Amino acid sequence: MPTTRDEVQTITARLYALRAAVLAKTGKSPWYGPQLHIEDSQCRITLYPGDSVPPPLGVFKGDTPNEALDAAESFVAAMPDLATAQLHAHLKSLAACIDKGRANGIPEAYLAPLAATVAAISKNLLPPPDANAQP
Repeated sequence: MPTTRDEVQTITARLYALRAAVLAKTGKSPWYGPQLHIEDSQCRITLYPGDSVPPPLGVFKGDTPNEALDAAESFVAAMPDLATAQLHAHLKSLAACIDKGRANGIPEAYLAPLAATVAAISKNLLPPPDANAQP
């Protein structure tokens, strides 16, 4: 069954909205916008992060463009917000710095403040355990 002009416009609007959502979550406009490919009776959408080229954030498939779009939109919606993503990236950089310092034999006295910062950030990122939860 052929796709109508209205369906194409709706799919196009959703692809543009996906691009805007990736920008909102990453803080960077993708070099390539979301790409919709239809081949071998399967639809595939590839999302690229920020201004980089591969690897993609993800590849989302479906039997129809709407199924592939639904999967991509769900993935982007589940991504952390920009502030949380930046905090995670900062934490990862600090942890790598500590690991490199230890590997290079830097005295622990110099690394301890960084380790304390990582511990404080990690504690604030993790939700407190539920007192009513059962293991």
